[in-house]
Amino acid sequence: MLMLEELKKLNIKENLADELKRQNLPLVMWGAGEIAEEVNFYLKKNDIKLDDVFVDNEYYSENVLFDGKMVLSASMLREKYKVVNVILGCSNYERIKSIEKLAFVNKVFYLFSYTYGLYEKTPLDEIKENIDEFEKINGIFADDLSSQNYLAFLKTRVSGNNSYVFDLFKRESNYFNNDIFKADAKEVLMDIGAFDGDTIRLFLKESGGHYKHVYALEPDKVNREMLEKYVHKNALQNVTIAGEIPWKEEGELHFVTNENGQLSSLVFNENGRAEGVGKGIRAKQLDEMFQYTENITLIKINYLEGVKEALQGAENILKIHKPKLAISVGFDCNNIRSVPMIIKEINPDYKLYLRYNRATVSALTCYGII
Repeated sequence: MLMLEELKKLNIKENLADELKRQNLPLVMWGAGEIAEEVNFYLKKNDIKLDDVFVDNEYYSENVLFDGKMVLSASMLREKYKVVNVILGCSNYERIKSIEKLAFVNKVFYLFSYTYGLYEKTPLDEIKENIDEFEKINGIFADDLSSQNYLAFLKTRVSGNNSYVFDLFKRESNYFNNDIFKADAKEVLMDIGAFDGDTIRLFLKESGGHYKHVYALEPDKVNREMLEKYVHKNALQNVTIAGEIPWKEEGELHFVTNENGQLSSLVFNENGRAEGVGKGIRAKQLDEMFQYTENITLIKINYLEGVKEALQGAENILKIHKPKLAISVGFDCNNIRSVPMIIKEINPDYKLYLRYNRATVSALTCYGII
């Protein structure tokens, strides 16, 4: 129970919304992309006024709007204000210290977690209720840095203080280029949660534009259409796109959709099954989803719900193909305590590592190699 005792000693950070409401200086956001939209949603939800949005000078373009506000350059912001508070609207948390050194910046604020609307801290009681699982997980990683990253993750989730991650963050990395492995020209990639092709773009960059085959799974129709356009526009060969959801068994899963008609979250009934209401999407085991002519060499998974079940449906792939693994586990405390254990149960030969791709808790990734 040493882990629990260490977590009990943490100083729990004040709720960010309450802290921001006490400030008297203008609040500006650095960044104007997808993460900025998440941060802006949080601010609106908590009735916090955002005065302006800015980006680094090299990324500035004229007449770009963000939520009705003209996006400024850092130089323009400096001319407009004597002093401001900044809230991060991007994943470059490693830049906090350099931003704080700017003459016109009073303080930099950030959401310790900005994905899937999971903005709040994890109650210590939740860790306490499952402490045996959390302790057991800590013993299966292949190096000390993974254990340190794991404890930093739990400390950050409980306290809301991302400094535990800052202290351990080494360098920016990604699913395909990290200190565990680097993608090469012979990869057969299984991209689960392919979105609009953003991961494939990154994969091609890291593999030098060469590969054997890419299987891209994206169940959301809107995202899948963008993915298909990207593949067609760039004349990518040997890319197979599918709209099924990887799951532990064949069937139909149901999702809540957002205002744009995009899939939002799984709907579970009282028996814990994703069925009954919402938009129905066909589900199938990864082992049976395609007629594989070559072994899968690399699996990437990047979403919140259903990761454990996807792996359970890939038992043969993990046992026979033995692909490298890159799985996001930093979104909440559920995947971090279930995903590594499932992998080890299916194939004990996997060596598992935890690394932060960026200096933020949400970027924690589980890498696996044999």
